[in-house]
Amino acid sequence: MLEDPEIVKWSHLTDLGVERWIAGQREGRRGPSLAVCRPEDDELLGKVALRLPGRASPATTCDAIALGDKPAGELSYWVLPHARGRGVATAAVLAMLEQARGLGGMRSVVLDIEIDNLASIRVAERVGAIRREPTRVEHDRHGVPRTLAVFVARL
Repeated sequence: MLEDPEIVKWSHLTDLGVERWIAGQREGRRGPSLAVCRPEDDELLGKVALRLPGRASPATTCDAIALGDKPAGELSYWVLPHARGRGVATAAVLAMLEQARGLGGMRSVVLDIEIDNLASIRVAERVGAIRREPTRVEHDRHGVPRTLAVFVARL
């Protein structure tokens, strides 16, 4: 995980260390965060998290979010390289969207995706999220500005 540039670009995992990061995810202060595992043997494939309104990134209040989308949560995920391209991300996002519907208090969930991450853009489209304009820029963990497309999934 720590060697994957796609994960370390955005995750606090490298900042905190594995033990503290896992403990923080279990606390769920910002919302539910779950490991994505293979059902037959619990092999770790990735992570999916829902950030509740007021506990999410600025993507949930940016110019791309319409008044009817609010309050909005934010859904994030990553999948380990060996598990990519097999539908794992789509299944994880669909499962977390279902959980979001059960929580109440949100009209929509935002997926904030780098514009050149075509695999994640396809995941957003597969789960019915709609791309909104304008794009936004956020700096990753290394201070590199990244252009992000904002997708909104209505609940």
